[in-house]
Amino acid sequence: NYGPVATGRGSRGDHIASFDLEIASSRQIHETRTASGRHVIAWFFFASFALASYCIYTGILELPKGAVPMRESGEDNPSNDNVSGLNDDDWELPSGYDEQDNAKQEAEKAFASAAEQQSNNHKPTNGIKFVFCYGDSLTAGYIPNESTTHPYGPALQSELNNLYHAASAAITPELQHPPNIVIQSAGYLGMPAKAMLKNVEQEKVGACTAVEHSPKPSVVIILAGTNDLMQVAPYPERPGDPEASHDDYRVEMILGPITTLYKAVLACSARVGGNDMHILSVGIPGSQFQIGHPTASEIAAKVNEGLNEFSSNYRGTSGKIVYTDFPFAYDESDSKWAPDGLHLTALGYDELGKRLAPVVKSVLDMMYDDL
Repeated sequence: NYGPVATGRGSRGDHIASFDLEIASSRQIHETRTASGRHVIAWFFFASFALASYCIYTGILELPKGAVPMRESGEDNPSNDNVSGLNDDDWELPSGYDEQDNAKQEAEKAFASAAEQQSNNHKPTNGIKFVFCYGDSLTAGYIPNESTTHPYGPALQSELNNLYHAASAAITPELQHPPNIVIQSAGYLGMPAKAMLKNVEQEKVGACTAVEHSPKPSVVIILAGTNDLMQVAPYPERPGDPEASHDDYRVEMILGPITTLYKAVLACSARVGGNDMHILSVGIPGSQFQIGHPTASEIAAKVNEGLNEFSSNYRGTSGKIVYTDFPFAYDESDSKWAPDGLHLTALGYDELGKRLAPVVKSVLDMMYDDL
């Protein structure tokens, strides 16, 4: 809005304007340069943030341990069993962990208990069929705000006994007897499949340790993937990636570690002579998290499809893999599900064991003729 108040011609004949016009021009140049500088700074910070996000997402740059705040189960947003972030290498045993409550000890306790039972019944221990349940908090039987856990193993054992009682009674009623099956479990809060794979040989939590300290287990039930899903699904899309390929990438981030874990456990079993061991692969269950994040539900479905296909097509040198969907769907109003929308109640864990029993029985029946 500045303009000259007077113009004239100087002594050298040059046309001059008022000082007001010169001041206005100077201010306009200054403001233009300042605005340009602000734009450059803004674009610099935006580009830096985008580059850092891409590096973290692709694994080029890792967040320092503790950089992502951890939530306690039961908060408004479902927690990842108190473990957050994409860097699964930082997974650790929960504080207050009982040194005796680990995979190796659980396997040894299972064998000792079975040996004592068989000795009391004057039966050889080599007739025992071991089933080991391995996984995260859903295998541990974690219930939010409860001081004790409620694993599904005992309910699985009870229902297997009932099924074999009924089967033997239908053939020879006078020969009814509980089968020589021992079930033990080891589950770890917040443990994603990637950490299970990384620690597969670890003495306290490794699946291989459990397998090697049980005398040739028949079936290992692996329930994993829920923690991985909660870590991977909410992540922003990688810059420049089409949505389809991005979803495939996230599916593989979950599917890859789980299927590799299966092969590693079978290899461990073969190493100690368990060439016929079977893995029962249980699909990722539903949750309130998946309802709130439809993309997570789609990823879970694709992972489960992938597990089913992998199990059906597996042609390893030893053992077999059998897939089954999680036995029941998530329903907020169902008393089988805990209020956090992620874990089960005691009733839910019992139902899980009961529903898995017919599947375990079918696997055992494929393997043995003497049950």
